[in-house]
Amino acid sequence: MTVQALEQVPVLREPVKNIERICGMGRDVELIVTRGDVSHLNVSFQTEIYAFNIHVQGRMESLINHQPHVVEAPGFSSVIPGQLLQITATSEDMVEYAVSCSREFMEELHLNLSNKAHIWAYMRPVFPLTQDQMDVAMQYFNLLREVLQTPQIQAQREIVRDLVRSMILYIHGLYDASFVPTHTLTRAEETVGRFMILVEQQSHAHHTIEWYASELCLSPKYMANLVKQVTGRSAGDCINAHLMAQAKWLLGSSSLSVLEISYRLGFQNQSHFGTFFKRHEGLSPAAFRKKKE
Repeated sequence: MTVQALEQVPVLREPVKNIERICGMGRDVELIVTRGDVSHLNVSFQTEIYAFNIHVQGRMESLINHQPHVVEAPGFSSVIPGQLLQITATSEDMVEYAVSCSREFMEELHLNLSNKAHIWAYMRPVFPLTQDQMDVAMQYFNLLREVLQTPQIQAQREIVRDLVRSMILYIHGLYDASFVPTHTLTRAEETVGRFMILVEQQSHAHHTIEWYASELCLSPKYMANLVKQVTGRSAGDCINAHLMAQAKWLLGSSSLSVLEISYRLGFQNQSHFGTFFKRHEGLSPAAFRKKKE
């Protein structure tokens, strides 16, 4: 089976074992249930959606931006656009209900969540729920299902929009209550968090630290020192790691040509992309793709 890009999974244009699309409103909002082992999807996806996942049974292990995370029921996990997600293991009894939303639909919600909340969500995308909290989250899910499965209802989009917005605000409140940080984020950590989020979203278009430093109103030297101080890696390594993960994903799971991939990832030409890829992987893009076949 050719594994689809994550942004295609919610629509389920092709059957995916153990994942069922319940209902939706085009690509704007999708309700999905996953039951059982989905470790057959053990590839790296670049996300283009927001997904709010309620884990009601079992256990899931994953890599989010190369960092390992485990969620056990009752629990919650979230995905934001630009992240790299890989499901590494799931229990046979796992049940997860998900609400996925497009970028465009999320913009309609006019949520005023702080940038700091975004950074904490980036750093800690998984957190536990109590049974009562999970029950409330599932009430939102079931209300959305009722509305989405009644297409003739008046003002359906407005109702769905209000329900999703309310659910996110509820989850955000639980997140704040669940994660009392062991220390307040330092200014350096907040800045590096913003840098990492920009890398997620823009590494396909911008490869140099100068661009990121300019976006954060910092000098490249100061930005480089902060990233090294907080992460232990150079800023260039962070950018290149994300580019390589995207390149491997596209080579391994898409039918795009090497030329198309090189342009999609912001390289001037196929030769520059090939040199970059071989320097980091030890193989040419074509050889890497052949090895994966």
